[in-house]
Amino acid sequence: MNHPPSASIIGICGIGQMGATAAACFRHAGHHVLLWARDPDRLAAVQPRLDVLEVSLGREAGRTRVPGGRIQRESDLGVLDTRCDVILDAIAEDLTEKSELLGRFPLAKARGATFISTTSGLSITAMARASGLGPLLVGTHFWNPPHLMPLVEVIRGEDTDPVRFEWVCALIESLGKRAVRVHRDVPGFIGNRLFHALLREAIALVETGVASAADVDEVVKLTFALRLPAVGPLENIDLVGLELVEKIQRYLLPDLADHHEPSKLLRDKLAAGELGMKSGRGFHDWSERDAQATMERRDRQIVRQLATSRELGVLE
Repeated sequence: MNHPPSASIIGICGIGQMGATAAACFRHAGHHVLLWARDPDRLAAVQPRLDVLEVSLGREAGRTRVPGGRIQRESDLGVLDTRCDVILDAIAEDLTEKSELLGRFPLAKARGATFISTTSGLSITAMARASGLGPLLVGTHFWNPPHLMPLVEVIRGEDTDPVRFEWVCALIESLGKRAVRVHRDVPGFIGNRLFHALLREAIALVETGVASAADVDEVVKLTFALRLPAVGPLENIDLVGLELVEKIQRYLLPDLADHHEPSKLLRDKLAAGELGMKSGRGFHDWSERDAQATMERRDRQIVRQLATSRELGVLE
């Protein structure tokens, strides 16, 4: 397999946040996209979202559009099976549903098309075996908001063809994104393993009365989050010295949260109907907060940080 051609026809299944954004990214990079969804009404109404994403890719993400790209909405999965060089699954985060969908492309499988599943942590190995795709399936994890975040984790399942794995990395990089190679298919891959370790301790600090949710968030935002864009955690270990980190870990690690199931506080909140922003209350009271303004503030910060990362040479 050679470097991904700009003329590739990409079939994308799903028009949620990941599917719609992937379609816009591939079109922006010059690819022909066939976009499929189960719900024909939602598929018919997706164009305004795609147009907004297109503007954002140019204005906020700073990517130059490659001529020739287009998106064709398609309600017949058989058209994708017949025509596409790449099939990308972006449906709901359910291993059974994803495996069933990926198994519905016998013609694409027979001609050796490349299959990609975008997931935040499901097993690519299990999905490849359940769908019968074996070496043809590669995993990806696009970070949210996917049109702005420059990094994509690319996951090699136990059966994934290594040449196809590298081809998908090149395909992702053709979108103007940074492909990080995950060589072992572990739950959560790299980023979500790190993030959920942080979430476990953050919840535990609130649950045990050490600090309020607001203060835990404040500590993260105004301390190590400020330096992480320039210095990663392992770089920071080298800077401060491994001997100091080892001394701290000797007394600190035994006291950190290490439970292997969701915390009681999280389960109690769910039982009380406190689901977060969508229900008006989670760890914070969202009846007194503007959720849309919060997400817009997040996106503005990402755009500013992308510019800073380019200045620092973290991004090209």
